Amino acid sequence: MSTYYGMVKHNTVVFPDLVQLVEGLRVQVKLLPLQGRSESTEEQFERQLLELGLLTEIKSETTSFAERTPAQIAGKPLSELILEERR
Repeated sequence: MSTYYGMVKHNTVVFPDLVQLVEGLRVQVKLLPLQGRSESTEEQFERQLLELGLLTEIKSETTSFAERTPAQIAGKPLSELILEERR
């Protein structure tokens, strides 16, 4: 069983161009609630790209910025170099 996401336009369910359904195929329409957990603008955008076939998958954020460690670089701090350049 496959799952396809579409949008209702003019009382017709419209799917992305890449979705081709066979004539006479039995389908089940499940209405997704508009309330509840609201998607962020970025999540909506990624979902639309997925539906259009421009993305093959939506990857979840595996690490937060707090978990990342800064890179260790030898030499003066960048802020000092910028100040020296401006003098």
